[in-house]
Amino acid sequence: MMNLPDFTSHLTGMMKWHFSPKTGAPFWLDMRQTFDFDPLHDINTFEDLAHFPDVADSLRDVPVEALIPRGLHDATIAGVFESGGTTGKPKRIVVFQQWLDKLVDWRLCDRQLGGDNTSGNTLALIPTGPHIVGAINSRRAKAKGGLCFTIDLDPRWVKKCIQQNNMTGMQAYAAHIVEQAEDILYTQSIQYLIATPPILERMAQRPALVAHLNRTLKEITWGGTQMDPDTLTFLQTEVFPTVPITASYGSTMILGEAKARCSVDAASPVVFDSFAPYIILEVVDPQTLNPVNFGERGRVVMHHLSRYAFFPNTLERDTAIRLPRNDDFPGSSVSDVGPLPTIDGRVVIEGVY
Repeated sequence: MMNLPDFTSHLTGMMKWHFSPKTGAPFWLDMRQTFDFDPLHDINTFEDLAHFPDVADSLRDVPVEALIPRGLHDATIAGVFESGGTTGKPKRIVVFQQWLDKLVDWRLCDRQLGGDNTSGNTLALIPTGPHIVGAINSRRAKAKGGLCFTIDLDPRWVKKCIQQNNMTGMQAYAAHIVEQAEDILYTQSIQYLIATPPILERMAQRPALVAHLNRTLKEITWGGTQMDPDTLTFLQTEVFPTVPITASYGSTMILGEAKARCSVDAASPVVFDSFAPYIILEVVDPQTLNPVNFGERGRVVMHHLSRYAFFPNTLERDTAIRLPRNDDFPGSSVSDVGPLPTIDGRVVIEGVY
């Protein structure tokens, strides 16, 4: 297991880092002037993070240079990444190489508890380009000792087709994605498959492809959008009975993902644990913004608290069941994640992502 700091000392350190003129990003140093509280003295507990505003919408327009902490001027930037644009114009963030390495190390640190830990190549049927999930999984593939194969996948085009009620175009594009995947899967040595649920479900409709995957894959990972428990159980027990299936749940605003806890059996609900103290999830009542009781559904709030970025109190597009964490950090684990139907009057369209 990784040697992680306790939350109180970590939080104190993050306040000093992000609100010091020597190390903080211009965005937060300017934002501090608008607060009616002092981050250096008034933010001492996880609950105190509620003082911060949700700045997600401002990231649709802010120059990304303003998001770079001054204390990281010599650090390597992995890229500028964007959200999927599900709730409006894309949000943009800056991501550092060191953070991605740290995240992937955590993602794979307990592989002995489930799945396969041997080397192999990966095919990632996920958005790449401006999307951080592509960069994460490229590093994940390297860490697993293999090459990473990708395809052209533009989730925004599919969303536009759905918005225009062009279901024929949407279906044709989804088929195009699977056809690209088949070319790789039938000609290359692929042991690990990463896919979004809509793509995985379409692949499951092709018997010859399913037979091939059951013969060649060591593991399937799904993520990016919801998968209902019945579909997951069907895929694991009936479609891919010989291939372990795991999952991740992420967001651009946390610069990463939470990973699925090892399940007892295929019918058990998928529980996602976050990379605390850097990424912490909570599930709240949408009216009061107070945490709901364990076992109840609420809206997901995400916090990213690292030297590489600071995005507290991001109210996500998703709802989930709140569950206890499996460690001593604050916040919660989540299960049965699903999108809100609308946000600020806009219909939430997931498409293939």
